[in-house]
Amino acid sequence: MIDLPNSIEWELLAEHHRSLSSTHLQELFNNDPQRGNTLSVEFGELYLDLSKQIITEETLDLLVNFAERAELTTHIEKMFTGEIVNPSEGRPALHTALRSSNNSPIEVNGIKISELIDSAFDDCTEIVRRLHSSEWFGATGKAVTTVVNLGIGGADLGPSMALNALRPYMQTSIDCRFVSNVDPVSLQEQLSDITPATTLFIINSKSFSTQETLSNADAARDWLQKKLGTGKEVIEKHILAVTGNKQGAKEFGLPNENILPIWDWVGGRYSICSPASLILQIGIGVENFRMMLDGFSQIDNHFRTANFRNNIPVLMALVGMWNRNFLGFNSLAVIPYANALSQFPGYLQQLEMESNGKSVHLDGTGVEHETSPIVWGGVGTDSQHSFFQFLHQGTTITPVDFIAFCNPVKPLPKSNEADRQDQLLANCLAQGQALAMGSNKGGIDEISNESFSNIRNTDGNRPSTTILANTLSPYSLGQLIGLYEHKVFVQGVLWQINSFDQWGVEYGKTLAKSIIPNLVQSTPSLPTVNSSTDSLIAQYHRWRKR
Repeated sequence: MIDLPNSIEWELLAEHHRSLSSTHLQELFNNDPQRGNTLSVEFGELYLDLSKQIITEETLDLLVNFAERAELTTHIEKMFTGEIVNPSEGRPALHTALRSSNNSPIEVNGIKISELIDSAFDDCTEIVRRLHSSEWFGATGKAVTTVVNLGIGGADLGPSMALNALRPYMQTSIDCRFVSNVDPVSLQEQLSDITPATTLFIINSKSFSTQETLSNADAARDWLQKKLGTGKEVIEKHILAVTGNKQGAKEFGLPNENILPIWDWVGGRYSICSPASLILQIGIGVENFRMMLDGFSQIDNHFRTANFRNNIPVLMALVGMWNRNFLGFNSLAVIPYANALSQFPGYLQQLEMESNGKSVHLDGTGVEHETSPIVWGGVGTDSQHSFFQFLHQGTTITPVDFIAFCNPVKPLPKSNEADRQDQLLANCLAQGQALAMGSNKGGIDEISNESFSNIRNTDGNRPSTTILANTLSPYSLGQLIGLYEHKVFVQGVLWQINSFDQWGVEYGKTLAKSIIPNLVQSTPSLPTVNSSTDSLIAQYHRWRKR
């Protein structure tokens, strides 16, 4: 493994940082009046503006040199061609094959994966067709009108976020719902106003062993059987599964034709283009889903072939690494100026922090530099009235990704005044400018007491990236998600970590399994873990009402 943190390329970046550390963004714009154009890149329906990041063209040259030193091109090809890029689990990461427009010749375990993908999507298409045409009948002969997705993590965050984003493209009257939390209230709320006879559940679990999902699945099956009986037709007509553990689904009672596959070469947080998004296909229709895949495919091709200086995912990753490792910023705020993307920051939390929240290199040695930032955020303009004060004047500087769209999905009534879309974009642009340039004029209104003038001053020099798109469509959403997927992969390569495992998460699940028996039994009998857990279990039993 190349010793990247001790390479000459890393040291040149560190030296460049020292020379740039006292330079304000205002000065950078003054020195280059065309900076907004020279540090922007357009591809497809995305326009990336990096001009308000604390970088120069020299910074990008040095970062590109570092990426080349890290043999990034080689790593990209390894991922796309099915080589093992997840060494701790001995797996490739072939989520890109799910949206490939080519008949991919890649084989895994001697099987051509394009055939597996085509077969699975054909099955999804038939399910969608039957639901949309009211031909999927429940045990009582009534057509299904409600679909409930039972899943957590990648089996929930991606499909839920995308369906919320693409509500204007809904093609059916089917009521699509999601239950992820094992909190009993979560499932109860969703079942309270629907009818078992017209409800279909999708158990969305790659392993078919995820505790939260299987607990909800058991509860959903009990709910169906109490209302519809215990005959096998109840499960056959009211429950599907998307899983890589076909045997586990069969043991649950599902027939082969009710089980859709997901493969171990598709990670959960990268599974939005797989059958794990069956409920998304039901919601927006197969045609719109395919348009989303086309958006992914276009960004995949761009990422794979464009030179690094014009490669949007690579540039995003390089600037993110610069902010994390050289400027010392430990978080990233993601602010979409589109209410439909309200779940996007939460989706990125899993994508980025589960992928790159690592402290061990690929070779097992400890990481000596920072890796994933904390990802958080909210929707503009709402978030301007909650945490933007912190962004503008807080003692911790947080880079921001602004995401905005030029056109609403549905045209607004014409008006001579600025319409709400204009207002929305004006707010987005104003916030980016204010963070970058700051203000030392004491605010808009006159202040009689000079001693309070600094209260309104903002220093600026707070970096942000703006991603501008035409409109929020299935195609542009695919491009946007693909952009962040590949950004995360590039940063994993640069930090020399495995972006495709999540052993920290797995350990917590294992501990939970060992604690459950002590919570179920009124008199805990299993070996203790520590005095804190013991005392909390004891208090739980004192208050627990059964």
